[in-house]
Amino acid sequence: MFIEQQTLSARVYSMLDEGQMRTDIESFLLEKGLDIKYVKELISETSKLRDSKRRAQGLMLILGGVLICFLSFLLTITSSFSNNTFPYVLYGVTSLGIVIVFTGLTKVF
Repeated sequence: MFIEQQTLSARVYSMLDEGQMRTDIESFLLEKGLDIKYVKELISETSKLRDSKRRAQGLMLILGGVLICFLSFLLTITSSFSNNTFPYVLYGVTSLGIVIVFTGLTKVF
């Protein structure tokens, strides 16, 4: 029974990742002869697990983007004291950090 439950959870997880509607997943599981209460709870918990993984990935991307932006800030400040200018640090690395932050925000929200 435990192995079958893991298999069902993995199947529900993959169906959610494929973008299938909850009603389609419910009907698929009900055809297998499962209880409606169990089906709703299984879908709910699997959905929460998927969302928490995406949120964790998003937060890591946001943190990485912020660190890149801070590094760009430090490099820009230190290069302003020398005779050389590094506009690619100011524009390139900062833009990369901002893109990473917004990518993380799309995963969180």
